[in-house]
Amino acid sequence: MSIGLDNIDTMNADDSIKRDTKLYGLIAEEAMTNRLFVLLNKIIKPEAMMIPMNIRTDDFYFTVANMKKSHVDGAYIAHEYQEEVLDLLDVQDEIVQVYGKCDFIVRDGEKLKGFLVEKNDVKSLEQLAQDIVKLMKET
Repeated sequence: MSIGLDNIDTMNADDSIKRDTKLYGLIAEEAMTNRLFVLLNKIIKPEAMMIPMNIRTDDFYFTVANMKKSHVDGAYIAHEYQEEVLDLLDVQDEIVQVYGKCDFIVRDGEKLKGFLVEKNDVKSLEQLAQDIVKLMKET
């Protein structure tokens, strides 16, 4: 399935969140300028939705730490926080441990599990979105 970025205008056709919709965040200082959440919502809607979360450095720890008791199922972590998030993870997959950074977290009960989707290879936004969707379905 290929979705061109030039065809993306809004988050999705129906921005509503239902009781059974899985909710993910995109945590970044400038989340609204990151088009990943828009592309992901085109793929994962209606089962899930990703919302942009503009989070300043001084609010990052509080935001992620409180995900453990929230209704948010996980989050994509933008580059600026990928090392800082390690201290907040309860479980790190092997790749996170090797690379020392994490770009996707999943809440499992009151535990946060960290994963690294991008590794060292630079992916297109579309490929990154597909890999995140695959991880969402596996966890």
